[in-house]
Amino acid sequence: MTLTRAWRSLLTIGFPGMLAVLAGTGATPLSAHAQTLPPAVSKTLRQAQVPPSALSVLIVPLPNALASSGPATPHSTATAPRLSHRPQAASNPASVMKLFTTYAGLSLLGPEHVWHNRVYADGPVRDGVLQGNLVVRGSGDPKLVLERLQDLMTQTMAAGVREVRGDIVLDRSVFDVRERSEPFDDEPLRPYNVTPDGLLLNFKAVVYKFTPDTASGQVQVRFEPPLAGLDAPTQLPVSSAACNDWRSQLKADFSHPLQVRFAGSYPARCGDREWPVAYPEPEQYAPRVMQAMWLAAGGRLTGQVRHGLRPASARLLVDAPSLTLAEVIQDINKFSN
Repeated sequence: MTLTRAWRSLLTIGFPGMLAVLAGTGATPLSAHAQTLPPAVSKTLRQAQVPPSALSVLIVPLPNALASSGPATPHSTATAPRLSHRPQAASNPASVMKLFTTYAGLSLLGPEHVWHNRVYADGPVRDGVLQGNLVVRGSGDPKLVLERLQDLMTQTMAAGVREVRGDIVLDRSVFDVRERSEPFDDEPLRPYNVTPDGLLLNFKAVVYKFTPDTASGQVQVRFEPPLAGLDAPTQLPVSSAACNDWRSQLKADFSHPLQVRFAGSYPARCGDREWPVAYPEPEQYAPRVMQAMWLAAGGRLTGQVRHGLRPASARLLVDAPSLTLAEVIQDINKFSN
């Protein structure tokens, strides 16, 4: 549906019993005790063939928004709902269940909580050469994305290691989680189906980027992050088809994890698009990403990248804190990651 930013947020988080907040979005102010949906929202629901009875909304001010005006009583107009539409109707919370888990995280850990990703040397380091294994120990950081992984490698090299005469060992033992054999829905390659991981790199997803060039009749295909051994086409034919369900028009084949194929074409009128895909061989995602990025950063490696445990004798080289929990939650609640 096409909605204003404010109402898109509202329809994402509003459901019975929860606190929905509209703040700083530039939306038209709602009158106090409003019981009916604004006309623009009602119109959008009709266009999408969604009945108003399928939606529940409750908007009340956040407590800290009232702090400047002093304490409010339960009967004050300041705490009265700004909009109340079927607030007591029982509903399936679906993806908005994330509000419970993120609220629990804030309550138990606090908004400034960070995870610590650490790199260890299991052997002596001389003249930039580690005679032994380099151990990367995950902390459960949910947003160790491409840019932050690059920064972790930069810090490791700044700490004196540019060549590893041994293995790079990935320690994810902070979580005891096994990969699911089946997704919880019929979309196994959606990134939200990725299993939690103590060393979750870039959401275990590969982002394919499509840039059409009508002059050449081709579309440029790129993917990130780099994965050691992954072979994917760099060009596809452009079509004049409508940009409806463009992903199915690509006729993608991800059944061979290291050999991605697109047998179809890409509609030129789609413009630039991205397609994030969960890597179909999740156990090998982190080792392949780590190997490709270490070598691309100028590092050298004589051994392999593998999963394992940090030896007690390993010496700490880098301690890299994550983003704060408050920053991470913004992504979780917005993208349902």
